[in-house]
Amino acid sequence: MSVNYHAFQSRGVLFSNHELVCQQWREEFTGYDPSRIARILRLEADESYLYLNYYQCPYRLRLADGVLEKKEEEDWTGELFFNEAMAVYHLLHYTKDLPVISGKWVPSHTIDGVVSRNPAVKDPLLTPFEKKYAGKIEELRGACLAAGGAELKAGDLAYEFEVFPQVHLRLVFWDQDEDFPAKAQILVDQCVTDFLHYETVGCVIADLLDQL
Repeated sequence: MSVNYHAFQSRGVLFSNHELVCQQWREEFTGYDPSRIARILRLEADESYLYLNYYQCPYRLRLADGVLEKKEEEDWTGELFFNEAMAVYHLLHYTKDLPVISGKWVPSHTIDGVVSRNPAVKDPLLTPFEKKYAGKIEELRGACLAAGGAELKAGDLAYEFEVFPQVHLRLVFWDQDEDFPAKAQILVDQCVTDFLHYETVGCVIADLLDQL
């Protein structure tokens, strides 16, 4: 089953609602030494926090107890949603010592760890997105620009988005016509799992589509 299905189930669910998972990851990062990951990902850290951006929004990890916080306007909040929390924790946990950015873009489902994928099963994230923007290219273009996307030449519309500075997604969209329905595809770097667990890819896709 596509990891997009699990990310779909977790949309809008607070991380704290998954009590055991929440506790597990906070314990994992309690007393965390940020020196390794800060060096690899070029992150800033001080005595209390490790800082990073997710979709260009500031986040920080509280080193004393492993709690993640997000900046909202002028304040910090620890009330994160499941998908965004897992994306940040997984980046910090799974990034390899010498991660590679290959520059080769592949469809996201090709790295989801599933031996086979049934094309007859509709994607729970992309299918409603395709229907939402069918016949609305300019509306989608505006949403992509508002979300910080950089325009590309592919399909009827394509944009690249920064998830983390080292991890980007590309959205390619083909609008509906007389013969075919609208279609959306998400591309990732072939070596994205040098930074994230394959299941995390569904989380970052869900968060992108929520912004759009």
